[in-house]
Amino acid sequence: MYGSTKIPQQRLPLTKKTQKWREDCVEAFINLSKFGLSERRSHLKSLYDYYNGEIAEEDYKYVLKPYGKTRENFPSKMRNYPIIKPIVDLLLGEKSKRPLNYSVAVKNADSVSIKEEKKKQKLQQMVSQMFLSALESVEQGNEMPQPPEPPAQIIEQFERTYVDDRAIKGQAALNYIMYDQEIYDKFQKAFFHYLVSGECYSHKGVRRREPFYEIINPMDIDYDKDPDVEFVEDGDWVIIRRYAHASTVVDNFGEYLTEEQVLELENPQQNSIDSYLLYRAEAATADDNIYRNRLIEVVTVYWKSRKRIGFVKYMDEITGQIEQFDVEDGYRLSAELKAQGAKIEWEWVNEVWEGTKIDGRFFVNMTPIANQRTSLDNPSTCKLPVNGRKYSDINSNNISLVQLGIPYQLNYNIFKYRMELAIARSKDIIAQFDINMIPKKWDLDKFMYYVEGTGIAWVDYNKEGIQLSPQHQSVLDMSIKTIDQYIMLLESIMQEWEKISGVNRQRQGTIGTYEGKASSQQAIVQSSHITEDLFRKFARFEQRELQGLLDYSKEAWVEGKKSMYIMPDSTMQMLDIDALEHMESEYGIFVSDAGKDQENFRYARAMSQAMVQNGMPASAVLEMFDTDSFTDLKHKIADAEKAQQELAQKQKEAELQQQQQQMQMQQQQAQMQALERDKDRQKDIEIALINAEAKDQSDKLNIDIQKMIQDYELKQREIDLKQQALEKEDDLVPNGE
Repeated sequence: MYGSTKIPQQRLPLTKKTQKWREDCVEAFINLSKFGLSERRSHLKSLYDYYNGEIAEEDYKYVLKPYGKTRENFPSKMRNYPIIKPIVDLLLGEKSKRPLNYSVAVKNADSVSIKEEKKKQKLQQMVSQMFLSALESVEQGNEMPQPPEPPAQIIEQFERTYVDDRAIKGQAALNYIMYDQEIYDKFQKAFFHYLVSGECYSHKGVRRREPFYEIINPMDIDYDKDPDVEFVEDGDWVIIRRYAHASTVVDNFGEYLTEEQVLELENPQQNSIDSYLLYRAEAATADDNIYRNRLIEVVTVYWKSRKRIGFVKYMDEITGQIEQFDVEDGYRLSAELKAQGAKIEWEWVNEVWEGTKIDGRFFVNMTPIANQRTSLDNPSTCKLPVNGRKYSDINSNNISLVQLGIPYQLNYNIFKYRMELAIARSKDIIAQFDINMIPKKWDLDKFMYYVEGTGIAWVDYNKEGIQLSPQHQSVLDMSIKTIDQYIMLLESIMQEWEKISGVNRQRQGTIGTYEGKASSQQAIVQSSHITEDLFRKFARFEQRELQGLLDYSKEAWVEGKKSMYIMPDSTMQMLDIDALEHMESEYGIFVSDAGKDQENFRYARAMSQAMVQNGMPASAVLEMFDTDSFTDLKHKIADAEKAQQELAQKQKEAELQQQQQQMQMQQQQAQMQALERDKDRQKDIEIALINAEAKDQSDKLNIDIQKMIQDYELKQREIDLKQQALEKEDDLVPNGE
């Protein structure tokens, strides 16, 4: 019972939750909703009007109609001079620049044992590698290889780099969803609602076997939750009321509609003229555009009902331990379990149901949602598919940044209006002059011509019948002295608004003439401390959204998923999800501090010039900053340093090898020179031997010639003696006597 609205009993078995019970539940929560019964929607609508600069006459009634009457043909008009929108737009721009770094971890109980097994395999692999390297070196007769890394260092590196395979698959699944559903842009849209209305809401689930994610307009939602509950997904019920065309209804609910219902949607009956252009109030007037309205009312309800589950406990005959498993309502023990002494303990737990009413006539999809997102520790814990939060609603009404700025915006517009009136009244210095002093036969144009042309005002004091006096001439100062005061008031309003919003002029890029760099940076830092709570609360909302999307992907990809997607750095990635492994994995999403990451990015970028100067290639530096994750940036820097060290080591080895080659070439050259010298010495020896032999032969020849000459001379002498003997007849012996 909620006030005068009676909610059907929820603690019923599934067999008693008939079609009528389901329709009654949907109708009861719709009647319970405050749509059209409170000022919430009109209040939210006014906040968006203030952001867009729409003027509400009621806000300025006491200025424009101070005495209850409308002023016409007035020299001033109330206009909007936006001071709220620039602040909101600046924060939106900062949000788009803040990195969204998320990582997926596996929280299954077996993840620890799997990690220890991987660590054991790593150590065994290192030992085997060390043994094989030593054995190979002994067989080849080489020196023993360098000793491997110690086990402590191996374990430390393993702890730093280990990632569960299931976590890698979960990370890839979430990356694909971020790409497919354009989550970055939708988060930006949600942050806009968060700044303007102080509320942000989202709707996620599974539609046609694919996860979907959409941002809900705060004007289209109603819900109820505990006062201490922060997020809507932990509440009791939620209703989404939207207007959509028949084509959109068929896209979203076509699988639940019959052919007759689809045909009847061509002539909607539950359309409303206040749905035209975001529920414009003026649409109720004579506006021709309302006849184009073919929007259909679609109301989706999520609520927490009750169901009964059983816990079967029995003694395992093999292990002798008590085993337990869950069963649904209506389960009966088998004869085998009864023989083992099994017992069932029944318990009522929460269960999220959904139902949609279309065009005020059709009830569709009234059933428990497939993925309850329950907890392993508490089976009664489940979450609604709609999530959201408010900025500041603790023990008070919620407030937003725009709502904080409304008084300053109103005063700013009023003082601008007053200053415009003052400018209109300001007539500068005016000369009071008797028109009868104009000379006779002169008209006013001729008089003004001489005044402006010569600077002399000719007057005639002797006109007949007219007594003139110089006292008739005077000067009136009709200038307004309050304009400077209005400018100072406007400046004061701006300073107060910047102080309240936390966005000072230094943060907006306005630096004073005499402000130094240190003082400007300190002002920006102090300003960021005020707005950091906005970003922190929204980051907590983003973390829950990513967790929910990954949980709903288990239901969507029950048959597995294979696809390709593009990462923010333009790299192509493959997605290959095993259905069973994905269903059994319990994922956890962890989002880093974007403000701290952004500051670290700034420091890292400041070091980029030093990196290039120290020899790191510019392409490697640019590649490092092509990422939104500071963790990835650290890994890329480490990889670049490692690559640089390897390059330096290779260069050193190359230089050493070059030196060795030079030494070898020098040795070879020395050997060749020594060989050449040996050849030269051998040549000299041979030449000397040849010369010596030639000299010996020449001496021998001379001796032989001399001997031959001597022999010839002896022979000649003998012949001469014989001749003399012949000349003497008696001398027969040629002895000379």
